Amino acid sequence: MKKIIWFFICSYLSISSMKVIAHQKLADVESPRFSSAFSAGYVFKNDCRFKDVYGLGMVNIITGDFVYYPWDFWGIGVKTSYWRAKGRTTFLNFCTKLEEIPLTFTVRRLLIFKNNLEFYASLGGGIIWMREKSQLEKIKMLKGIGEVELGLNYPICNHLKITTAFRYLFPRQFLGNTKIDVGGLDLRAGFELAF
Repeated sequence: MKKIIWFFICSYLSISSMKVIAHQKLADVESPRFSSAFSAGYVFKNDCRFKDVYGLGMVNIITGDFVYYPWDFWGIGVKTSYWRAKGRTTFLNFCTKLEEIPLTFTVRRLLIFKNNLEFYASLGGGIIWMREKSQLEKIKMLKGIGEVELGLNYPICNHLKITTAFRYLFPRQFLGNTKIDVGGLDLRAGFELAF
């Protein structure tokens, strides 16, 4: 728990100092009121047992991200994703399928530069629902998670933007006496609509 609190404090200080450094390069524009983004990508997992069965990670089929900006360039949002991977069990070589749906609530800071490039950083927490299905059994789990995300947006016309994001989900969880890592690095790209 101390590591998580320390991580949030360091992230906040980094974002604050970045604003001071970038002040001369920031555009003089108004903050958007709402934004919604849809993106897809790949999630690189950390857990060694996961890699034995499913490989490096999971396909991020779709991520929906909705943010409301009640304060200047500060927003609150909700994000959900659908991740999927197929693999083979290590012992009996049965086909298996894993699905994960993380749902997080976030606080976001947006910086808009004079060259129209937008940078954002967000912190959040929520839950992740997991289901693993093979010929032997079906396992369902619900675990708590945290996240930190950095992203870039570039406008292509009016309110439409290309977006890229780098999100890390944490911490490691316990399943019985076994430590599992439900997190990983989520890299994705897509489109954002801000108004």
